[in-house]
Amino acid sequence: MHEKTIVNPWPRVLPPEPATSQKLALGPIVPMLRAAEVASLEGRHAAVGAFNINFYSQAEGILEGLRRAEAPGILQASRGANKFQGGPEKIAKMAAEAIKDSKHPLPVCLHLDHGDDATAIECLGAGFGSVMIDVSKLDYDANISAVREIVNLAHPRGISVEAELGELSGVEEDIKAEKSTYADPRKVAGFFEKSGADALAIAYGTSHGPSKGAGVGKLAIRIVDESYREMGANGLNFEHFLVSHGSSTVPQKLVDEINSFGGQIKSAQGIPMEKIEAAIKAGIRKVNIDTDLRLAITATFRRYFAENPGIERGSPNLAGIKKVLDEKPATIDPRDCLGHIDKELMRSSPRGSDIEEIMGLVKARVASHVEYLCRAFGCAGLAEKTEGHSLEEMAASYSRQ
Repeated sequence: MHEKTIVNPWPRVLPPEPATSQKLALGPIVPMLRAAEVASLEGRHAAVGAFNINFYSQAEGILEGLRRAEAPGILQASRGANKFQGGPEKIAKMAAEAIKDSKHPLPVCLHLDHGDDATAIECLGAGFGSVMIDVSKLDYDANISAVREIVNLAHPRGISVEAELGELSGVEEDIKAEKSTYADPRKVAGFFEKSGADALAIAYGTSHGPSKGAGVGKLAIRIVDESYREMGANGLNFEHFLVSHGSSTVPQKLVDEINSFGGQIKSAQGIPMEKIEAAIKAGIRKVNIDTDLRLAITATFRRYFAENPGIERGSPNLAGIKKVLDEKPATIDPRDCLGHIDKELMRSSPRGSDIEEIMGLVKARVASHVEYLCRAFGCAGLAEKTEGHSLEEMAASYSRQ
């Protein structure tokens, strides 16, 4: 088949380099998503959970939830998280420290979520095992070209690449779209083959933010099903995978808890678990979760101050958290509450500090929800089935393709 010549809109000057043993690097996403694919073909439908991180105790809680479920897992850092912590190297160091401190024995990937080309390139040598470049606003050919540039830089290092096809409505960091543009299943296989991407977030009606469930009637699971069938027909499903963005469940009990302690969260609604399970059955192998953890953390903060009146006195860190909660009753972004705290403390264990107790509660709340989601996603117990989880092994695999 004759292929159209694609003009690269963003030429890069960074040359590919062979994979090296980066001491902070975590593994790629491909081996764990492949384990989920194998399990699914064996009749146990599964997807790997990908959880956004912003600070140490949140990462520690995610790792604890993964350990309890014996699941492989993905720690995701958005551009906003990288900015909050001062750059991808510091996020990578934080993730590595949390893994080391908790003696986490299971496969974990550090993934850039919703990056542009410059941020993706910045993450390639910073300890990330996977990067996402979101240029879905570009037309089909320009999207492919931009992704291909990152693939050419990432794969020789053993680093996985995720792209996006179609657009999700709502707000994700500084990305805003008024409405969804569904992915075309007929273009999915071609996108994979031409771009070289390992994973593809396809728009099928989910959305970003806490009100994603308002459009649940517009979910088109058939897009996942048709895309996955097209991949299978082209022999792509063992090395290439579909991703569901905007998939938080937004538990009503968390919303109610926040509001009962002074929050003002309105019209919050998530994707029903049965819809996520249907998407996984149809072929989704990675499910992104951010809003759920924001809600869990916010609920923990609000409950803590309500049950411990006056505890913030004498503690500038705690006083700063409470001040934001009081002044911004609608916020669910923990970075709003934690922005005044020294970033070195946010990137390390809070043991011995004035925020040790509240962060311990955050860790426990996050761990509980992550464990629940891993079991619901079917990835519990898949850690031992994840093989070839290193950048060196992945780089060797890419070189043979």
